[in-house]
Amino acid sequence: MLQMAGYTVMEAADGREGLQTLKLHKPDVVTCDISMPVMDGYEFLQAAKTDPDVADIPVIIVTAIGQEEETARARSLGADACLTKPFSSSHLLEVIQLLQESHSQSI
Repeated sequence: MLQMAGYTVMEAADGREGLQTLKLHKPDVVTCDISMPVMDGYEFLQAAKTDPDVADIPVIIVTAIGQEEETARARSLGADACLTKPFSSSHLLEVIQLLQESHSQSI
């Protein structure tokens, strides 16, 4: 869906690989699930948002959990947006665009 919308997409098999990819490529936006092997989404957020080299890159947390406590925890760790599965592709694209616009204005 993101590739069809014109985005370049990189994937990671787990949270640790995702963090390495983030640091190496410094993408415009990250989507991250809470439930991941090796390093979950909370650990990923904590590591990413405390690293000054990548802390300003927006992170969208995607979760099937959908409980307010989980979303609040993700936000407290620095998530810029939280989406609960299932969600529409148009909603994801809208959130990505808003975060990119917001990020480019703050630079």
